Amino acid sequence: MLRKIRGTLASPYPFEPSLLPLLLYGLGSALFVFLFFTVFEPWGFSLLPAAPRRALFAGYSLVTFLAIFLNGLLLPRLLPRLFREEAWTLGRQILWMGWVTLTIGLGCYLLSAAICGHFGIPAHWVRLRTIVVDTFLIAIFPITLINLANSARLLRRSARVVEETNRRLEGPGASPPKGSACAERLRIMAENDKDSLDVILADLLYIQAEENYVRVHVRGETSPPPLLRSSLTRIERQLRSCHPSLFRCHRAWIINTTRIARVEGNAQGLKLTLKDAAGVIPVSRRYVREFRRVIRGY
Repeated sequence: MLRKIRGTLASPYPFEPSLLPLLLYGLGSALFVFLFFTVFEPWGFSLLPAAPRRALFAGYSLVTFLAIFLNGLLLPRLLPRLFREEAWTLGRQILWMGWVTLTIGLGCYLLSAAICGHFGIPAHWVRLRTIVVDTFLIAIFPITLINLANSARLLRRSARVVEETNRRLEGPGASPPKGSACAERLRIMAENDKDSLDVILADLLYIQAEENYVRVHVRGETSPPPLLRSSLTRIERQLRSCHPSLFRCHRAWIINTTRIARVEGNAQGLKLTLKDAAGVIPVSRRYVREFRRVIRGY
């Protein structure tokens, strides 16, 4: 039983560092906190005068937003090695949400002390244990259950895509998506429109972003893959219209879908194994739907 629990907590889990989802999550949580306290007025808040009560409820929602947003914005940038998605697990996600809950509780405690002191409310209304510790102990159970349920949902979704994709790749008569009449030899241009690289499409494995450059990997390469100064987005615009078999599957990778050998998946998303290429390439969650559409063209 203990081994199963450890295995579950060590299973991969997605980590979303993008600014917009973080902002929406913070605003949504703040709105929930405000509505919860306003509607239910728990723990005797209804006994307080209207002015400090409104100030506390508005302050709790603001603290919730700031704790979620600032933690999500600053800590992944200060500790990037800790927050790498490839190393992120369900256990880390639960601990992370527990930490955010503790910071919310501590912020609410400090705010409560300030507001109660300002309105002359007795100090027994502000208790560190009630506001911080008890809040954490109450919240950690739904946090764990929500993340367990979300992990199971993501696993089921990945399993469906993996099964469908591998069935199509291995099925009789499978063939790559048909494109336009563009030449099978493609030219990849650098951003200066002078440097370029000619590649046979059938030999191209993937193109990988490396800071301000892209590295082009081809079948049978015996030397370090060549670099071109360009963004991956620019390369994608340059090639995709003529070569629909080239697919942007991640912020750092464009793959040749005709070279896919097998697909695997977990709660973080899909992992691709390419023919004649070492390692695996991730498919970001934002690209999964388009990936399924491309594969259905086989």
